[in-house]
Amino acid sequence: MGKLMDDWLNNMGDWNISRRRYYGLPLPFYPCDCGELTVIGSRTELAEKATAGFDQLEELRRPWIDRVTIRCDHCGREDLRRIEEVGDVWLDAGIVPFSTLGWRNEEWVPGGNATGAARGLTKADLPDHEYWEKWFPADWVSEMREQVRLWFYSQLFMSVALEGVAPFRSVLGYEKMLAEDGREMHGSWGNLISAEDAFENMGADVMRWMYCGHPPDRNLLFGYEGAHEVRRRLLTLWNSARFLIDYGNIEGFHPTYADLHGGLEAGDLTTTDRWLLARAGQAIEETANGYERLRTDEVITAFEGYIDDLSNWYIRRSRRRFYEYDDAAFRTLWVGVVTALRVISPVMPFLTEHLWSNLVAGPCDDAPQSVHLAGWPEMPGEVDDQLLAEMAAVRQVVEAGRRARMEANIKLRQPLRRIIVRGAGLVSPHASQIREELRVKEVSFDEDTAVEVTVKPNFPVAGPRLGPKIKEVAAALAAGDYEDLEDGGVTAAGETLGPEEVERSERVVLEGWVVAHDGGVSVALDPTLDDELILEGRALELIRALNDQRKQEDLALTDRIVLRLPADHSDLVDEYRDWIAGEVLATSIEVDETLDSPVLVLDAQSG
Repeated sequence: MGKLMDDWLNNMGDWNISRRRYYGLPLPFYPCDCGELTVIGSRTELAEKATAGFDQLEELRRPWIDRVTIRCDHCGREDLRRIEEVGDVWLDAGIVPFSTLGWRNEEWVPGGNATGAARGLTKADLPDHEYWEKWFPADWVSEMREQVRLWFYSQLFMSVALEGVAPFRSVLGYEKMLAEDGREMHGSWGNLISAEDAFENMGADVMRWMYCGHPPDRNLLFGYEGAHEVRRRLLTLWNSARFLIDYGNIEGFHPTYADLHGGLEAGDLTTTDRWLLARAGQAIEETANGYERLRTDEVITAFEGYIDDLSNWYIRRSRRRFYEYDDAAFRTLWVGVVTALRVISPVMPFLTEHLWSNLVAGPCDDAPQSVHLAGWPEMPGEVDDQLLAEMAAVRQVVEAGRRARMEANIKLRQPLRRIIVRGAGLVSPHASQIREELRVKEVSFDEDTAVEVTVKPNFPVAGPRLGPKIKEVAAALAAGDYEDLEDGGVTAAGETLGPEEVERSERVVLEGWVVAHDGGVSVALDPTLDDELILEGRALELIRALNDQRKQEDLALTDRIVLRLPADHSDLVDEYRDWIAGEVLATSIEVDETLDSPVLVLDAQSG
């Protein structure tokens, strides 16, 4: 925006500020035949110079202002009339920082100076000059990019002319809002969405999210499809809060407001708890930085990354702890969810207020009644960069492992025997989490496994120096036509690249195994299935199907059942009876040879 304004100021021509219209800001220019031009600066000055018509002046608008004549101080003529033209509307807009905030106004005027037909239309006071000094210049103004030559310029012009300073400290400009088809919105084209329809069918929070989440240097394609995608993404926050509320009510969890101010004791927390609190602190820092930079799109990017970690890692990794009432898990999740509400509430005020009332204001007597009265959140704990890096590496390994499963066409519910991880040295303390997430019996960190080394240029570093030759160097490296140097660099295509100009990656190579890579991380899995693994996989599929059936039959989360299974599941019952019963809340399991599908019967005696 700064460069656009510089270009405009350096290349602008004269501004024709007058318009031949009836309604508008009357230009207070009174020319005289003697050559003198009188410019009236205030209503008081007009009253002093008026020779006729001032008594009927209901408003400083046409037609009343046109009936006022003034005296020429140069020649004494007493019938000077104002020119008929009115000012460009951007004169009105540009003078707002002065006309509405009491610039050079000696006294505070309750209700303002509205007269005539305008009287009573506004209740706004006209402040005094002391008030203007408090609020001028503005901290921030925002409008679309075209306003560089219109509103932004008119404000700047007026302010520099009157006070010698810019009227704003920072400016945010943005591009156009278009229809989802990429065209401008027009009723005749059938792509116009009225504000009322958008509020009714999208919701204010969804609309705010669409505006705030969009990078300001790109056109926004606005429509119902985009709104649907926003609602889908917001389900992650909603479902996380719903999970906490549902299981908190079942287990009798009562949050403590002091936990938001460092009240969690480190000795009670698991590594995963400490990680979530560190991620919450990181999210506070990242969103605060986005707000300070006036980049709400960066705020939303940081928020979505955090809420994904909270839902798809912390809750999933800790789910069993909530079933068995682990107080530290409930308290940690509560702090994590409430922190999410507080950092995103300026963008999404209504949903966050609803969730705050249920999660905080209701159960905590000493909490503010509104999230918008709670202030910016405190850090829930120290941001442990080492732990954050370790867990990010764990998730990288897990994602690579899932891709390997997809390539092998093996479902995640099918256990496997072994995986080998290479290039992820930070994750070894968390092998158990990787084992559980990827459902494997053994995780090995084998740096001696056969690997394939890939070398390519570091394009941002080497590109500017090598210019067009970078393509030839890249081709030579890809073909393996290079020599390694002792310092870590290489020679290729007649060029010498330093170690900082080269990127190396290693990929595991094992015959019969399936390998996936993520950057420098390789995960190789053995896809061989034996009878034991197949049986366990069938048990997991049965548990999933039974829990889906519980939902379809509208069973409550705590309802106990009597489970009857067809005979083809008898081997699963023989091997995994207690495990299956625990996962589906069955008080007993029976095998019935007459059944074709499972039958769930509510166990009334268990209630």
